[in-house]
Amino acid sequence: MNRIFVTGDCHGSLNKIVEFIEKYNLQNDGIIVCGDMGLYWRDDQKDAEENIKFYEEHCRGTHLYWLDGNHENFDIINSWNCDKNHLYNNSEHIHYCPRGFSGFIGNKSVLFMGGADSVDKFIRKIRHLGWWEGEAITDTDVDKIIEGAHYDYVFSHCCPHSEVQQAKHWLFTLSNISDSNAIHESEKQLDKVKDKITFDHWIFGHYHVEKQINDKFRCIYNDFIELE
Repeated sequence: MNRIFVTGDCHGSLNKIVEFIEKYNLQNDGIIVCGDMGLYWRDDQKDAEENIKFYEEHCRGTHLYWLDGNHENFDIINSWNCDKNHLYNNSEHIHYCPRGFSGFIGNKSVLFMGGADSVDKFIRKIRHLGWWEGEAITDTDVDKIIEGAHYDYVFSHCCPHSEVQQAKHWLFTLSNISDSNAIHESEKQLDKVKDKITFDHWIFGHYHVEKQINDKFRCIYNDFIELE
């Protein structure tokens, strides 16, 4: 694998990824999606089948690694019976990274911790159709993390709550969403992860903005950044 890039929420469309691959002539490289992949939504999985076929026809050998956000069908994801030690291969070049998965992508040591709390449940009201309880990060997820481990990069969907509080005037830009009506439980779970490990960089999605919060934390949405 030559180069590794990171981007944010896809919400069921791989167009921006394929366009990036074609524009910059990627070949046998890697792209990481920081949650809300939205690849699996319909119970019959026809959406996933079409997206996977589209990607495999255009990926030029570039591998796509994704973690879950809060816009995923967790009934499907939880049926895969994967664990923190193994990627789940959706296809030859698309790989789901379960919560707590750590290892190397290229020569970078990485940790993946998906999950977040939906702030739009008032719109997506029907459980197991519009949203799933499995979206939230749990104590069990946090317990998967090896205390004292160091990573070059941590990838998550939402952000540790302590960092959110420092940057909420940038992060809460979505319509009808503010710090006062957001749910912060998964963010608080990420604070526990943050306290258990050391890391050089932490990249996350979820908030639909492009912002370097400080020297370690970066929020990403439609941009693509290359790992150093």
